Amino acid sequence: FVRNVPYAVFQIASRGYIATMIASADILYERDFYAWTQQQAELLRRLSPTSNSIDAQNVAEEIEALGRSELRSAQSLVEHIIEHFIKLEFSGPDQPAEHLKNEIVEWRLQLEKTLTRSIEAKLDLPGRYTAALRLLRRPERDIPGLLGRVPPDCFYSLGQIVSGPDADWFPPEHAREP
Repeated sequence: FVRNVPYAVFQIASRGYIATMIASADILYERDFYAWTQQQAELLRRLSPTSNSIDAQNVAEEIEALGRSELRSAQSLVEHIIEHFIKLEFSGPDQPAEHLKNEIVEWRLQLEKTLTRSIEAKLDLPGRYTAALRLLRRPERDIPGLLGRVPPDCFYSLGQIVSGPDADWFPPEHAREP
């Protein structure tokens, strides 16, 4: 049935602008799995009931759930990267900086495999920052006063979190005071 709908039109809000994308289902599947799952679920829900035995509503829900799983994976990776940024920048020189940086690089590589425009638009960076602060509650016992030194609002950009293939960005070392 996808072949009967050759193009998908959808809007993506990202970095302060809304872009309308037109893509074939095959291209969309390859380039933006999350958007593809949302589109396919919507198309399944629009199918008129027929004599076939396709359970379109439940199939649509399962396809949509696959996309939500991709989104949650990206959100989790961003939360852990932010958590480690904060540890690097605010926990003091006694923390294992190289270990934290190595984990950040690994998570960035995983995020690179998952991050698409539509997922980027749904990341909710302030929400991810709040979640990262919650992750820091436990290390607070080992690093007294850590959360008191951290700004309440996200001050890292998505570009810093994702970084690039040429160089990995990390918080400045000079800010790491005990």
